Amino acid sequence: MRVYALWYGGPSYDCPSVEDDLEEFDSLASAKRALQARDDSDPYYPCVSESELQVFFTDPRGLSDPYPDRVYTLGPRGGVRCDHA
Repeated sequence: MRVYALWYGGPSYDCPSVEDDLEEFDSLASAKRALQARDDSDPYYPCVSESELQVFFTDPRGLSDPYPDRVYTLGPRGGVRCDHA
């Protein structure tokens, strides 16, 4: 199942834009792995804290007010937490 996502890296990063920052993943599992990898000292994404991944099940581009279907964050022990939006 293809999903679309916006990643936010925390206070050191600007808020993501649907038009500029939208990413596509082949599955929810690959989106979760990307969230964990970016928070785990990836040198391409420095200064990450309190990151989250807003997941859309359909392409949100062109919608007047896109709202995510799920919001994934990392828990205190590194597990991925899913909140239904």
